[in-house]
Amino acid sequence: MRYIVVFLVLVTLVYGATPKPTCSASDFASVAYSTNDPKERKEITEKWLDKHGRFCSKDQLTAIYNGLATSLGTSDNMSIRTKIEILYERLN
Repeated sequence: MRYIVVFLVLVTLVYGATPKPTCSASDFASVAYSTNDPKERKEITEKWLDKHGRFCSKDQLTAIYNGLATSLGTSDNMSIRTKIEILYERLN
C-alpha cells in the first residue's frame, strides 16, 4: 500500500510540474520581436502558432491577427494569416 501512495504522489508531482503551453497575444509579439531577420521571424512565429495556437481563445486569436502587421512587419504573409483563420474556425 505504501508503494501505491508513493507512486501516486510522484505521478502527481511529475504531471503537475510539466509546463502546459498557453496562448497570449503578448507572447506572440515577443517572439516576433525577438529577431530582425524576416525569414527567421516567419519561421519562429509559425512554430509558435503550431505549438500554442490550439490553446488560444477567439479573443486571443483576434488580437494576434489584428496585430500581425505590427508584430511581423515584412514577415506578414498569407500562410500565417491562414493558420490563424483555421484555428479561429475550429473554435466555432
